[in-house]
Order: sequence, then structure tokens, then C-alpha cells
Amino acid sequence: MEFPSTLFDLFEDLKRYIQWNESDDQCSEELVARLMPHFDGIIDDFYDEILRHRAAARVITGGERQIERLKSSLKQWLLDALSAQHDIAFVRRRWKIGKTHVEIGLDHVYVNAAFSRFRGRLNEVLFHQEDLTLADRNALQQSLNKRFELDLAIMSDAYQKEYQVSQIPVDHARLKQQKRLAMLSRDALAGESLDALYDQSVAYLMEAFQGDFAEYVEYSPRDGEFRIRSGSGWERFAIDDVVGNLSEGSYFKYVCSHPECVRVDDHDLNREVEYPAILRDQRVVSSLQVAVRKDDEIYGILGVHFVNRHQFAASDCDFMFSMANVVANAIHRKGIEDQQSESEQQLRRLIERLPAGAVYVSGGLLQINQAVESMTGRSRAELQSTADWQQLQIERKEQPSVELESGPLEGRIQQSEVTIRRPDGEERIVAQLKFTSAIDEIWLLHDITEMEERRRQQLQAERLAAIGQMITGLAHESRNALQRIQACTEMLELEFSPDSQEMNLISRLQQAQDDLQLLFDEVRNYAAPIVLEKKPTDLAALWRRAWEQTEPVRRSRDTTIKIENAENASLEIDPFRLVQVFRNLIENSLAACDGQVVVTVTFAMGEDAQLRMTYEDNGPGFDETIAKKMLDPFFTTKTKGSGLGMAIALRVIEAHKGQIELISQPGQGAKFILSFPV
Repeated sequence: MEFPSTLFDLFEDLKRYIQWNESDDQCSEELVARLMPHFDGIIDDFYDEILRHRAAARVITGGERQIERLKSSLKQWLLDALSAQHDIAFVRRRWKIGKTHVEIGLDHVYVNAAFSRFRGRLNEVLFHQEDLTLADRNALQQSLNKRFELDLAIMSDAYQKEYQVSQIPVDHARLKQQKRLAMLSRDALAGESLDALYDQSVAYLMEAFQGDFAEYVEYSPRDGEFRIRSGSGWERFAIDDVVGNLSEGSYFKYVCSHPECVRVDDHDLNREVEYPAILRDQRVVSSLQVAVRKDDEIYGILGVHFVNRHQFAASDCDFMFSMANVVANAIHRKGIEDQQSESEQQLRRLIERLPAGAVYVSGGLLQINQAVESMTGRSRAELQSTADWQQLQIERKEQPSVELESGPLEGRIQQSEVTIRRPDGEERIVAQLKFTSAIDEIWLLHDITEMEERRRQQLQAERLAAIGQMITGLAHESRNALQRIQACTEMLELEFSPDSQEMNLISRLQQAQDDLQLLFDEVRNYAAPIVLEKKPTDLAALWRRAWEQTEPVRRSRDTTIKIENAENASLEIDPFRLVQVFRNLIENSLAACDGQVVVTVTFAMGEDAQLRMTYEDNGPGFDETIAKKMLDPFFTTKTKGSGLGMAIALRVIEAHKGQIELISQPGQGAKFILSFPV
């Protein structure tokens, strides 16, 4: 029979049916590159196996020279299959191969088995490509399977049509079997569920053989038992009933020990093994059964049975064996898919449970775990791209990158510190370790805000200790000089009249001496460790005490303090230390305000269990530049003063686990928010 003119259209239709797409075309080059180096070993193994099967080996009549020619042709066939140059010449070559199988008398069941063997070996090679991601490996394996299914479909079509022409008269039963086999192969290729394939297989056996009973029994390696998964004609057995085991000498062991079909024309005459209760109870006389297996792994047994004596033809065994091969391939493929799916789920569960943030980046899109959501305050829907990540960043500090030039981790490692802002306005410091390859990126994120704060506090403590040690030594060494200055100025006072210019200079000298001593004391107080003596304290009363202590500064000035919402405003704090803080704020307001001075303190309890005190005055306020520096040591806008008042206040507040926030509102008065945990 000549090459059908409509076959190329059929081939294109088959491609659409199995959902061949552009990504499959793009896989061709990588499949060739990864699999071609393994061709020789796979082909040698294939022909070694052929020579162990008489029915397959009998078509080789030319000895070693023919085998070498066949190996060369087989290598070219594999290369064509992987390259997937799907033109009419390609389809014509595949058709010719199927036709040749009929001409040389090679049973088509061996073609199916050969395809299964090649596909299994090549999939095994891909499975061990450790540099592939799981997604890429799945894509290559799926595309490889599509190539083999297309080749087998065209060869099977040629084989079927050529075999029909060669049979006179046409064997209608055989054609019916081939049709059912093609339908089962199509559904298996389309990804039909295993239960549906089992039911289909049993139904096709009953239809093709007009049998009395048919079944598929599944083998469980865990307990060594066979259970019914699908059946027809049985009344005494239900799905999942145990019907046998694989123990030595059992009937099921006997069936599974045969590499091909086991046909029994009359069980009563078969003395090799006693047939099981499931057959004996139904008075089965004839049976045709085959083990469903992949290599040496047993999946189950397909069988069809008759209560009257039935003789089986060789074509019946071919049909049964081919059907078992289709089912075995479907089970094997499903096992690989389940294993891959389980591996993916385990990996996802592992990543989700990581305490560190994990991000996978491909094509500008992000996949994040729960730790990243907690760290950033953003959900997966809000963090889908690198652009979304960029919007979180306030500041970024890069460290030198490390190039990995060989091995499976070829790429670049970059470490960074990124400051991000959460939706609630809180700023967090995140350490980012980024691995960049040619196709994707992996980030590991660690929130180091608390660690950085501890480091800052430790550094601050070390600095303060150094300052305290230096000031203590300086004050000690300066004490003698100051005392001599004091003695000299007191003696000079005796030489001049109280209202003389000389006496005025002496007073200014004494004031400078007092200022210097005060500076020593303030710096020493700033650097000294803060030890709190806490007790329950009414904060409103504490503000009034601080206000009273500023009375000498307020004398003869129009000043007012307002305290609002102070009901039950009590905390366990160190009253002496906080009076210092409150008095410092009030003194700053008195110094900054001209004319009338109005100070307002408002209490509020937040939902976050923080007691907030908002302090405001009616002075000129301050801008953002001053707000950023006001808490720094030795910063002051006054003509006099050490600039340590607000720095000391900050240390006292932080010692209470509190916070102080400076609100810039130039021209509208100074505003501070003091927060303390309840």
C-alpha cells in the first residue's frame, strides 16, 4: 500500500490533539543536546534485549553486519524524533518504518515494547539531569513523550493498514481488537485517570472476546496481595476484594513469572499450577491473562475468562499483551507524575515552613513564602513582581558580589542590606542573599532589624562608656586647676570694689568656671548607665511636678500648662528620671517661645497597648532638618547649653522601652509624642 495523501493532515490533527505547542518545538534542541550522548548505550542495550527474544530476533538474518546497520538507522530515527522537523518527509519516513515491520514479519507488539523501552531509558536520563529544575525536567519529559506518541501513532497506522492489505480474507476480529487498542492508547495519552483506563480495558476485553468474565487485579507490594480494581461478570466479588497473593507456588505467581501472556484452554488439564478460588468458584474453563508490568515491577494482572472451552489465537495474545503494555505505561507515567507532584509539594511545604524569607524570581515575577509575607506585611497578591519589591525599598546597601563559574551552581551571589517600609509605616532592615543564574534568581531574606538595633545599642553603650571614662579622667585632672582658679578669683575680689569693671570681669570668669563644671557633670550624667527605680506613678502629677520645678525660669512670664484626658494615666516608671525628661521639654519650650507660653499635654491609650502623651507648645516649632538632629548628643539651637538635654531624655525613654517621635510643623509650635508600653 502506498503512502496515503491524507496522512500528513492526520498527523497535524494528532499534534493538535495531544496539544503540541511552540514550547515543544523549543525543547527540541535541548533534548538532542542532553540525550544524544546516551544513544549508543541505549541502542546497544536495546539490541542485546532483542536477541534474548526469539520472536523478535528471528527478523535479524544478516548477523552482526545487519545489526550494525540497524543501529545506525535507529540512531538516525532517534535523532529525527527528538529534532521534530515535522514536515511531510518526516511523516513519510515514519510510515515507511511501519510498513517495513509488516514486510519483515515483526509482530507489532514488539514495536510497542521497543517504544516503551526507549521512552523509559530516555526519561531515566532526563530524570538524572541534576542541573534541571523540576519544572524544566517535567516540560522536557512531557515533550519527549509527545514525540514518541506521534511516532507510534503514524507507525501503527501504517502497520495496521499494511497488515490489513496482507490478510486475505480480512480478519475482522483482529481489526476490532486493534481499534479498541488504539482507543485505549488515545485515552491513556490524553491523561485519562487510571480507574477509567482499568474499566475501559475490562470493557474492551469483554467486547473483543465475548467473554464471560474479565478483570484487572492490582498488586500491592506492601502486603503482596492482589485486589480487584475493575471487573465484569463477577457477582461474588467487589472492588478492593483480595483474590490472591504472590506467594511461591500460587497461580498469580505463575502468571507473573511469564514474560508474555498465559493462555489456558482448559484449567482442568493444566497441571502446572492449581487455579485460584475466584476462577474455580465460577467454574471457569479457559483463561487468557497477562501481567501488567514495567521492566521488573509488577502492577497487576489483566484477564478474560470463559465457562466453556475456548481456544486462543496468537493475535489474541498480541492484543492482550499490547493492552497490558498501554496500561503499564499509563501506571508508570502516573507514578512518575505523582512522585514529582509529591516532591513539589514537599518542597513547597519545606519552603513555606522556613523561618527565613524565600523568593523565587523568573521573568520578573516573584513567588514568595509565608515568612516574606510576615516580614513585609504584604500578601502574595501584593508582591507578584520585582517592581512591587522595588516599591517597598527605602534604602539599599550592596556588598561585593561573588562569581560562581563552574559546577551546578554557576551564577553570581550578591549580598545586600535593604531597608523596607511596611504598610503600617514601620521600617525594617532586611538582609538579602541573592543567587542569580542565567534563567532565574533565588533570594533568602532575613529580618535583622532587632539585631541591628542591638548592635547599635551595644555600640552606643561602648561609646558612652568611653565618654564617661574620658570625662571622669578629665574632670579629675581639671579639678585642681579649677580650684586654683577659684582661689585666685576669691583673692582678687578683695582687691576691687563691688561695682568696678574689674569686679565685673571676675564675675564673668567665675561664671565660665561654673559653666565648665556643669558641662563636666552633664556629660558624665549622659554617659553613665541608667538604672531605673520603678514604682507606680501618676503621670499627670509628674508633669505638674516638672512644671513647678521650672518656676524660677517662668517667674514674671505669662505661662500655662494644660493636661487633658489624664484619667487613670498611671504607669510603673522611674519618676525621678521622667521628671528630668518632662522638665527638659518644658525648659526648651520656655526658651523657644516669646511672650505668652502655652504647653498642652494630652493622654491617649492606643490599641497596641501603648500609652501616648502628646506634648505641644505655641512656639515657632522646628523643621525636618532640626527634627533629625535634635536627639543627637551635643546638638543645640541655643546660644548656651551643652546640647545633651534631649539626648539624655531619649536614653531615659528608651530605658523604659518607650519611644519619642518629633513632629515637624514649622510655625505651628513644637510637638512631641511619647509612647510607653502599659
